[in-house]
Amino acid sequence: MSSPKYHQFMMNLHKCYEVVLQNTAKGGITANDIAKEMHMHKTVIHHLLNTLKAMKKVQDQHGNWFIRPKERTAEAQEKEIVIELPIPKNEWQRIALLEDMARLFGENDPSNAFKTSLQALKDTRTIRVKGKNVDDLDLERVGDLVREANRSFSFNLKSLVRKFRPPKPQASKSSET
Repeated sequence: MSSPKYHQFMMNLHKCYEVVLQNTAKGGITANDIAKEMHMHKTVIHHLLNTLKAMKKVQDQHGNWFIRPKERTAEAQEKEIVIELPIPKNEWQRIALLEDMARLFGENDPSNAFKTSLQALKDTRTIRVKGKNVDDLDLERVGDLVREANRSFSFNLKSLVRKFRPPKPQASKSSET
């Protein structure tokens, strides 16, 4: 278990990092200004800053302290989560039928309705969520999208396959002898 002294040092280190982070966009901050803001002696602040510098978190230029550029770029990157829903087991045969029809009518043909339908089905089975960090993502909304995709998939696929199914051959009546 860590000692209270170590815990206090880590808290001060974090606070010092936060102060430098807040002032980086303003052109940096001097160790004296950090000492005033944190109500600590400047020697303690220099010890904290040198520790952060050894950790490659901060850098100094002409007495001003900044967050290292690598640290700044990582904070506001937009992320995307892509969820590809599996095809329900009871729909595999219909998907296989559409894939066969797409191949039969030419995969490279842009007017191939079967290929277009397969792509539309794939798009309905894919959920994309974008945000700057995980806190921006509304997990309840993602759950709603999954439920909505699962409900509409079966209905859309069944009606689509029915449209393209060839008519059943009529049974011919055999004459009795």
